[in-house]
Amino acid sequence: MAKRRQWLGGLVLSGWMIWAYVRLLPRAPILTSLGRLRNYHDWAYAHLAYADILALYHTRHLYLHLVPYLQNRIEYPVLMGLFMWLASFAPGVIGYFTVTAIVLWVCAIGTYLLLDRESPAYAMLFAISPMLLVYSLLNWDIGGIFLMVGAWRLYRQQRWTASGVAFALGVFFKLFPVFYLPFITVELIRQRRLGQWKKMLRSFLITSAVVNVPFMIGNFKNWAYFFTFNAGRGLGADIWANRWVHIHSISLVNVVSLMVVTLMVLAMVWWVWQGGSVAMATALTFGTFLFVNKVFSPQYMLWFLVFAILAQWPVWTYWMMAVAGLLDYVNSITILHFMYPHSPALSWYAYRLFSLGLVVRYLTLAVTTGQALVKVCHHFFPESPPVNAKEPSTG
Repeated sequence: MAKRRQWLGGLVLSGWMIWAYVRLLPRAPILTSLGRLRNYHDWAYAHLAYADILALYHTRHLYLHLVPYLQNRIEYPVLMGLFMWLASFAPGVIGYFTVTAIVLWVCAIGTYLLLDRESPAYAMLFAISPMLLVYSLLNWDIGGIFLMVGAWRLYRQQRWTASGVAFALGVFFKLFPVFYLPFITVELIRQRRLGQWKKMLRSFLITSAVVNVPFMIGNFKNWAYFFTFNAGRGLGADIWANRWVHIHSISLVNVVSLMVVTLMVLAMVWWVWQGGSVAMATALTFGTFLFVNKVFSPQYMLWFLVFAILAQWPVWTYWMMAVAGLLDYVNSITILHFMYPHSPALSWYAYRLFSLGLVVRYLTLAVTTGQALVKVCHHFFPESPPVNAKEPSTG
């Protein structure tokens, strides 16, 4: 039965990703004779077929095979930049995209199988999620998700050194696995497993140094661009910049967001110290981060889905995320389609439909995160029987 379930999940997942590949594959009108792209954004937005993977091939000149961080500035962590660079050696943009899609498909299958071992009753929710159609090949996030789930699985198996290595690889592929680390630390300290925690920390730091130090020495400014870019990044269409709220100070939003997330981390540290679930604490903190972060990339909802699966949230929350994720993709690409040529319809769409899409996004984050927060609050403040309740009669 388990094998049959795994095969079914793998087939459904593969179907989503094959469909995504065919849908995103650049067509003849935007391909040059040298296997590059021209007028990609116009075509991609008009066809609801945009992918960062393809856009950055052109805008980051990957076809020149410049060594990332040493010769080429990339706004992603080191391992993602290296992966982009290696894939670019495939012939032309089609070869590059095909190699990338195959590697990400392997990562998606690996993620599903790891989830099946960790939470068999919930893993299928990842494989059948329609968000894979729009987000599995939008960016390289599936690679980071695979490393994170693998690191969590190794931690659960008490393979401390391997888990530390995997978490370091995940963090420096896509930062989000870092949300697990403070709560893992608290759990191990509470269990008085300081030796195991030191093993994880040592392997994490050594791996981080191996991955980053050569590029820090070679070109520190380019290496640090991931951090400086995100610190100075302007406000996107999010909770802070929309039809109803207009905050123009990036530094203010950075401070407020940091304070809110820090408060949630501290609350969840207390929860884990009292014996609460690390997975639940991490999912709640990540949901809070998404709600207050100054930039929300639509594919972040796929990360949220995986965090929620590992925390075993109610099934209805996954379907709510899926609906919101699909609407968010269509909404985000459509507004870009109107923005890119400065369409006269931009103002109408932005104030009538796009804003409603933001409501759906943030309502989904609030409701799904809120239901988990209620459960945690019940742990902090358990219900007690009425003081004046009478004992049942014994006859």
